Amino acid sequence: MKNQNRRKVNVLVVSDATGITAERVIQAVLVQFSTDVEPVIRRFGHVKTVGQLQRILDMAENERGVVIYSLVSNDLRNWIERQKRSWGIEFIDLLGPLIDRMIKLFGISPSMHPGLLGLLGEESIRLAESIDFTMRHDDGRDIRTLGQADLIIVDLSRTSKTPTSLYLSCNHNLKAANVPIVLGVRPPRKIFTLKRPRKVGFFIEASKLSSIRRRRFKTVPVQDCVDVRYNARELDYCRGVFDRIEGIQIVDVTNCSIEEVSKQVMQAWPRAAGAGRTSMD
Repeated sequence: MKNQNRRKVNVLVVSDATGITAERVIQAVLVQFSTDVEPVIRRFGHVKTVGQLQRILDMAENERGVVIYSLVSNDLRNWIERQKRSWGIEFIDLLGPLIDRMIKLFGISPSMHPGLLGLLGEESIRLAESIDFTMRHDDGRDIRTLGQADLIIVDLSRTSKTPTSLYLSCNHNLKAANVPIVLGVRPPRKIFTLKRPRKVGFFIEASKLSSIRRRRFKTVPVQDCVDVRYNARELDYCRGVFDRIEGIQIVDVTNCSIEEVSKQVMQAWPRAAGAGRTSMD
């Protein structure tokens, strides 16, 4: 239950690079206090001069805010250290103490160039977003945003849809959703109507599916799920669904590892996604 008496806190994030990474670190910390604190975060990136800093600190003092800074520049960090007592605000230095400890640990001087994380940081953010999307769209969840996927995997339960989705997400930066097919249940309309996300259907032999499920449900037997004849009926129904999905790629996963299945999916990607595809985010 949300606390109506949460304390509002103005947080000003200051960086001589983009400040994106610093902001995400701060968000990750502040969410742990979300029951009692309502943070209002503003990011000030590419701060290069004392004049810029002064204007931000004036703003923070007027708002009784907290200044959290991620500054590589020694000149700017030293200026703040000298000025701290002059301002009626709280300061938190994200990088300074870490840099000082690393200098002592390694015995060498850092390059001290802002923004070196640059592309690596952006790529890490995209990868995190892909993995988060994949986990939120596991097993038919969040159909509303299915169209934002790069890839939709369709098949029966216990055919490794989830681990394959995560493998593709982690290793190829794909937003991979998976949608289960259940005998007698109408699949979500979007898997037939969406044009952009690529669709992949997993095929498996009935005897193999029965064997996998028997191991999975050995402590809690589910008679229908482990019966080969029932599995064959499920697969027939699944093929009927595949026939209605335009452009779907079918992958036989009967005797394949997750890595092998993922390789087949990626090898077919240019043909299915089109030569014009240049990114996976």
